Amino acid sequence: MSALPVPLQWLKALLRPLVRRIRELPDLPLVLAFVTSGQGRTHGVTPWRKWRLARRIIGNSYRVRSGSNWRQHLRLVDEILRIPSQVPGDVVECGCYNGASSASLSLACALTGRRLLVCDSFEGLPEPEEAERYEIHSHDQGFYYVWEKGEFQSAGGLDGVRQVVGALGELSVCTFVQGYFNATLATLPSERLVLVFEDADLASSVRDCLLTLWPRLQEGCRFFCHEPWSINVVGLFYDRSWWQQNLGHPPPGFQGSGQGVPLFSGLSWPWRWWGWEPSVMGYAEKFDFQRVREQGGKIIHHGSSGFQEGQGGRFVDGRWQDR
Repeated sequence: MSALPVPLQWLKALLRPLVRRIRELPDLPLVLAFVTSGQGRTHGVTPWRKWRLARRIIGNSYRVRSGSNWRQHLRLVDEILRIPSQVPGDVVECGCYNGASSASLSLACALTGRRLLVCDSFEGLPEPEEAERYEIHSHDQGFYYVWEKGEFQSAGGLDGVRQVVGALGELSVCTFVQGYFNATLATLPSERLVLVFEDADLASSVRDCLLTLWPRLQEGCRFFCHEPWSINVVGLFYDRSWWQQNLGHPPPGFQGSGQGVPLFSGLSWPWRWWGWEPSVMGYAEKFDFQRVREQGGKIIHHGSSGFQEGQGGRFVDGRWQDR
């Protein structure tokens, strides 16, 4: 194919930003949902700063190839802003590919005074276990993955990711941890975590992340997973014997199996429709099983002991609360 004449090349370059803005218009309500979600108040992050942050994250998505999209990045940033400032801890990313998500997370960490630990081999996937090499996509029937060692290698390796974060994010809040998870996460320089974003692809790698990072995750904080479609990965969060044997308590379950949790839930009209778009990310939330059993409220509904006709609710501190 012959190259376009020079005047047409100039015209194309001039129109490209306009075309990009037009393409973004349908996503404007989603951005407004992020800006008006109310998260970030305890960190002094105003809606105007969130607007500028969202525009920067969206702009960055056109500058580097990523395994995740800017909508997912906004959801993760909103989660970081959700965590109260008085809860100490770092943010961990397990699997960064070319560093686009790292840049977005670093911007949120800079706003909230947290450190971002970017963990990756920067050389691609490790050798998959034989049982996980072939994996059917659970909600895209008829298609499957064949995982191979070295896939998703970071462009330019560790130095390439550093350059991306330096150009698009906030390098000063980042600590880079190079190596496979089974060799590096146990000695991670952080004892308390407030968020984990895992994009490891392989169930064996997700196990390594859970084994070493879950005990450090603060109560009420979340372990985000980029593989809600994976039967192998989601099954880990319900594997009772594995959790009891390795971590000493029941499995936490998983929110968002299939296509993921909504991008933004709990929003009021008119943003609700856009907010319920699936994020293709799920999460498990850390909670104290014993404390819930001792102090939590009993859920009562039709068929339950204590149910009253025409009512539904729960007992909290010995008192009935309507639902």
